[in-house]
Amino acid sequence: MPKLTWVGCDDIDAAAKIVGPRIKSLRQVRGLTLRGLADRVGVSKNTLLRLEQGFPIAEPTLIKLCNALQTIPPNLMVSDEDWSLPYRVHRGTAGSWRIAFRKESAPTKIKDFEPIEPERERLRLGCLGFVSGFLHNLDCGIQNGKLQAAVVELYGDQERAGFRHSGEEMIFCLQGRLKFTISTHQLILEPGDAVTFWSRYRHRYESDLDCDTEIEPTRMLMVWIEDEEEAISTKRDEECEIGYAQESL
Repeated sequence: MPKLTWVGCDDIDAAAKIVGPRIKSLRQVRGLTLRGLADRVGVSKNTLLRLEQGFPIAEPTLIKLCNALQTIPPNLMVSDEDWSLPYRVHRGTAGSWRIAFRKESAPTKIKDFEPIEPERERLRLGCLGFVSGFLHNLDCGIQNGKLQAAVVELYGDQERAGFRHSGEEMIFCLQGRLKFTISTHQLILEPGDAVTFWSRYRHRYESDLDCDTEIEPTRMLMVWIEDEEEAISTKRDEECEIGYAQESL
């Protein structure tokens, strides 16, 4: 049986002992039963139970569970001291840039959620058309909190049809030109522009700039919060079209 690994984690056993109880706490705060969350993610109840008890599980399954709870693994791997504070601070030197939108043309060695720290390497992968987006999670989520934030760096078109999930979201264009699509509507955002929307509508983010090594990528600040009454897993691609293709806001 191959050894389980998590990207960016040196000691998966120690990390699982931290992440498991925090997954359980978030699940309970969002009003989900063990069976309810497992069914939404498409895993067995025993798989989820093992994680909550502190045992490692396969990384793709962990990411699906985090998507359903509107968080990402690094946001759960903080010290007990930071986790218990009534506030969380994200320092600019903390965290890492990770692949968010890997394209089908990318070599298999380029993995979803893989850390890509050097800006020059992100620019290279973006201009080659292998990756259309990187995410820098702002590790400032408070214990059992629902508010999450990240900076997203975009290169060219997005292959995926989009995403939809529960709750409300705000995006703020920091640099470049952001092409934002929600349901049947498309907006162009310049630096300083922002939009707030119900994230249950299919939405996606793309750069509206031609990919050129001489220009900077498009960047946006993304802040979102989950709706407690509609705690559904993130959907993407063809699933996003169901019930939304003919819908107008």
